[in-house]
Amino acid sequence: MPLVVPDQAEGLRRLFARSLVRSVAFVGGEAGIGRSALVANLAVALARRGQSVCVVERDPEGPSPGERLGLAQSMDLAAVIRRDSSLPTIIGNGPEGVRFVRARGAGRLLARLPADEEVRLTEAFSHLDPSVDMLLVDAPMGSGDEAVSCAVAASEIVLVAPAGRDGITHAYALVKRLMRDAPIRRVHLVVTRARGLDHAQAIHDNLAATARRFLSVSVAWLGWVPEDPDMSKALRLHQAVSCAFPTSASALALGEMADTLLHWPYAGEDCLDGFVHRLVQASRTLLSANA
Repeated sequence: MPLVVPDQAEGLRRLFARSLVRSVAFVGGEAGIGRSALVANLAVALARRGQSVCVVERDPEGPSPGERLGLAQSMDLAAVIRRDSSLPTIIGNGPEGVRFVRARGAGRLLARLPADEEVRLTEAFSHLDPSVDMLLVDAPMGSGDEAVSCAVAASEIVLVAPAGRDGITHAYALVKRLMRDAPIRRVHLVVTRARGLDHAQAIHDNLAATARRFLSVSVAWLGWVPEDPDMSKALRLHQAVSCAFPTSASALALGEMADTLLHWPYAGEDCLDGFVHRLVQASRTLLSANA
């Protein structure tokens, strides 16, 4: 058996004493591209693979991922920041144990949060029970939208782009905008409404080559969502497609996407407190830049 020296042992104890969390922001600049439906369905697919999943919803217009699955949430993270409510009471509980946190009105409050209140909010997230394995952020990035702070705070960023020339153009513009607010060097891509896998991968290859050449940014492949009537039917039923139609083309594609995401390597030790801290800092930076 290999000898573990004291500082290595301390590192291992510290690693297992805290809950590692993978935070992934899904960004898209247009309404109707399927971003919130993707997040809702991927959250359930991950939960069905044993992950404890929490979804942060930043879309000010909706429908949100939780609403896609039939949740009627009225409380917002802003109520927790104002001390009007506690974090557990605003969380919506969805299928397969997925939890949803609405944060539509929290941007400016986060930006003005005093240090002691930041500690209080961080501790509230850190003490969620059960602890969170996977944090998915629904982060639309329309003009003037504060959701960019969530994208910058996440440890991984996923672009959601519909098939077609306009989708590639908007995805490229999002990469440029993200680079303005953070020193990103890698993003991932999900292509929606593609005719087939070859079609989706051709779109990825086009965007990846352009971003690498002109922006020095790597665009990694995450997956695709086909045009599938079963997906639309499941959403009308307020169900995840992997539950309602588990053998459908979209359910299988989402399952492959979830498996890929689960095999991403961790980029260092990261926990929910790290995400919350970065979210507050990014909100402050964004507010200052727009002042």
